[in-house]
Amino acid sequence: MPEVNFDPFGVRVSCAEGETILGAALRGGYYLRYGCKYGGCGTCKALLVEGDAEDAGSTFALSSSARAEGWILPCSSTPLDDCVIDVSSMELSEAEFFGGDQVATLEASLELVEELTPTIYGVTLRLVDPPVMSFTAGQFVNLEVPGSSSAGTRAFSMANNSPSGNSKVELFVKRLPGGRFGGYLESAARLGDIIRLHGPLGSLRVRPSYRKIVMVAGGSGLAPLNSMLTDLAEKGDRRAVSLFFGARTRDELYHLKRIGRLRDMSAQLEFVPVVEYPDPEWTGEVGFVTDAIERCMPSLRGYDAYLCGPPPMVAAARELVLRLGVREPNVYYDAFVPTGTPAHSAPK
Repeated sequence: MPEVNFDPFGVRVSCAEGETILGAALRGGYYLRYGCKYGGCGTCKALLVEGDAEDAGSTFALSSSARAEGWILPCSSTPLDDCVIDVSSMELSEAEFFGGDQVATLEASLELVEELTPTIYGVTLRLVDPPVMSFTAGQFVNLEVPGSSSAGTRAFSMANNSPSGNSKVELFVKRLPGGRFGGYLESAARLGDIIRLHGPLGSLRVRPSYRKIVMVAGGSGLAPLNSMLTDLAEKGDRRAVSLFFGARTRDELYHLKRIGRLRDMSAQLEFVPVVEYPDPEWTGEVGFVTDAIERCMPSLRGYDAYLCGPPPMVAAARELVLRLGVREPNVYYDAFVPTGTPAHSAPK
């Protein structure tokens, strides 16, 4: 049975066959920062100093170059022999590490389900126990799909803002074939249903900076960006922000009035909707969202970039903003990799 040594705390934990490094740590009463628990978000990134481990996480959460340097995702890594993991990059205090799992479990009531587009549900959950939750704009929750086992947990970014919206959780849910939560919403959901949440989780947030901001959203990726934009507007942040929101057709664009209200709150916000297949009445940008960015903003030197949505869009947008001048440390992204996506299947 392999053992994992967690530096700099000098703790050794045995890993059962098939058990992940994160699972072994939590079972032993220790804490590592984590998010999705299936290798999709990158929150638990840590350095493998000695030994070997098999990492089944997505290359979007951890790039091939980072893996080559020894980085792993403990939530999706199983040790192949005795290992030493340096968790100092997680910025954990000794009290946090020895304090055990600190992710809260909450109960919420299903308050609203609406069809925002043919492919996106809007879901509002009213927190019941506890009645409020503090979180940072950009974070997500893990949601237990009613009627499913613990394996039915799904990760969703929150679209509302804390503290102004800390009594509820608002989600934008992509309707996927065979999707567990989408299937529940379509066939079994009843208003008032109690749903268990775990969170808040994730490290995506607006970084303090003097730089301008470009944001790129696709599909349900609008959720964390909406939360961050609301936070910026309510704080009176003066940085210029350009939001590009791409969709295949015009009926897949949603919450345009809401974005308009954010523009009314902040004159610094520029909004560019982009449609790949326009109807005859469409007068806005046409094509891929990356095409629109390149036409509207030929240089992005001095910008921070926040990219959220489907992996292919995030991959293309990341490559583009780097080419247009955004420094790599100033690119922040959340690729919405579906739960159960095979290892390393996301584009680099």
